[in-house]
Amino acid sequence: MRGLVDYHMHSVLSDGSASYEEMTLAAIEKGLEEIGFSDHVCLKPVNWAMQEVDLPVMTRQISDIQEKYGHVINIRYGIELDFFPGKEDQLYRIVNSLPLDYVIGSVHFLGEWNFDGDESFYGKWSNDELYEMYFRLIQKAVQSGLFDTVGHIDLIKKFGIYPETDQRKLYVETAEIIRESGMTVELNTAGLDKPCAEFYPGQQLLEILHSHEVPVTLSSDAHHPRQIARHYQQATGLLKKTGYHQIVRYNNRKKSWLKI
Repeated sequence: MRGLVDYHMHSVLSDGSASYEEMTLAAIEKGLEEIGFSDHVCLKPVNWAMQEVDLPVMTRQISDIQEKYGHVINIRYGIELDFFPGKEDQLYRIVNSLPLDYVIGSVHFLGEWNFDGDESFYGKWSNDELYEMYFRLIQKAVQSGLFDTVGHIDLIKKFGIYPETDQRKLYVETAEIIRESGMTVELNTAGLDKPCAEFYPGQQLLEILHSHEVPVTLSSDAHHPRQIARHYQQATGLLKKTGYHQIVRYNNRKKSWLKI
């Protein structure tokens, strides 16, 4: 894992199981060059995300851990922010209130349904309809200008939900919108441990993103120290096979490049 980054990590402040210090020490042990914390922030009052009133606690704790371990490993300040159409002004206020290095934009809700944790509504729509609904929200999130990275871009497949027909046209349209925005997509390795048993994005979508010159970064979506940089050897191999030879790193919401 030496020389790599992990930009998607959660602590006990959202739905992780360890402190920033415990996560940082594990990342140092694994030889990472740079990490970024990205606790969930959500406008809905869910138990797996931070609320706006608690954000100063996160800012202070990350500042403390940067001061303590910054001479050993680069530590970036990010958040994973849920996108809700029509709530852009509230989301902008949150983003602009924090000294962030990057913002991961994610979609966990279709309307009021948290499809990421609640399987009860699968089957109400065809899988093709679900993919259409989900990727239209991803496109709106990208076009909002709020975010730097698209989080787990094809999360809708998490529980082994795959479309009935080829969605290449929808994927290409999404890739074109991302390219125009200048955003990055994370190769999120957590999907390999979910029922879908593959990375986010899957190989077809990753190849489409590469063909549209969409940059990528690397993340594990770790909720426990042992998950940091999980499956990175396989992930870097897939990236190189697809044609990627560098990944994005962030500082103060500006991109630079890291060779893999």
